[in-house]
Amino acid sequence: MGTLLVSDMLTTVWLLLWVSLLWWLGRRWLSMIRRFMMNHGMLRPNYKGQIIATGCGLLIWLLVLVNTMMMNGLASFFRGQKELTAFNQVSFLSYTAAMSVVALAGFADDAIGDKMIKGLKGHWLLWKEKQICSTGLLKAILTGIAALLFVSGLSSDSWWQLCADLILLGLMTNGINLLDVRPGRALKGFFMITAAGTFVQLSAIAISGQFHIGELLQTAMKLAPYVLPVYIGAGILLGPDLRAELMIGDAGANVLGFALGCWVVLGSAWQLQAILIVLLLVLHIMAWRSSVSQWIEANRLLLWFDLLGRSKEKASR
Repeated sequence: MGTLLVSDMLTTVWLLLWVSLLWWLGRRWLSMIRRFMMNHGMLRPNYKGQIIATGCGLLIWLLVLVNTMMMNGLASFFRGQKELTAFNQVSFLSYTAAMSVVALAGFADDAIGDKMIKGLKGHWLLWKEKQICSTGLLKAILTGIAALLFVSGLSSDSWWQLCADLILLGLMTNGINLLDVRPGRALKGFFMITAAGTFVQLSAIAISGQFHIGELLQTAMKLAPYVLPVYIGAGILLGPDLRAELMIGDAGANVLGFALGCWVVLGSAWQLQAILIVLLLVLHIMAWRSSVSQWIEANRLLLWFDLLGRSKEKASR
């Protein structure tokens, strides 16, 4: 019992140190990334016409890379130790490789993409009418390849589960991207979805009578290497994004959505996955027919949440 307690304490201390290091690196790198974008012409007008740096969400991917190198080193050093028996190195590396594809495809779209083409409908009509493959359409294809790369590293029980995972990853990736048209909206949507999903998952477990703290902690430790760098990067970016000092761009929004989809695939029951697929389909249908912003502005609660954290000067319409 004493040995187990000491092991848990050491794990907690190590986790806190690792979170602190990632946070420190993220804060240092963000200013460098923003300056790099500005010096290399990675500038875009926001919805109010203000010219600011875009593509700064690349920070999340960089933190994921650092985290992967560290976890891979630990897995190699402590190979066979019981503390790392739940860590699937193959799955984790496929996750990082897939995230890299999504991040770089999004960054390419930020750098050379035509921002006058909006949404799935715009990219589809460009292909249909002029047979031109936009960077956005190419990004969607690469995201599909990344999703296939990630799920191929998992042990799926059936083909229908594999197809459901691919659909969820695609919809979630583009779903967060659909929100990235106002300061902080994509990041707040990301945090809200993760919080709501966690609450629903825990509630379902409690209602079923299978609420075991030990198993929940094991699941949390299993997901920690996947979640921590993304959450830390998103937390660092939230303030500057809300203040309209930068844009996370597709390099950030797509990575947030893809990561969220991966977490759902890894740690959620199929019932929650099915509910999310339905909700995401509704979101995409709304975006195809009109505008997510119009729908948010027509709902007082959603509008309040959308404006939360933004200054009155920058939040005014």
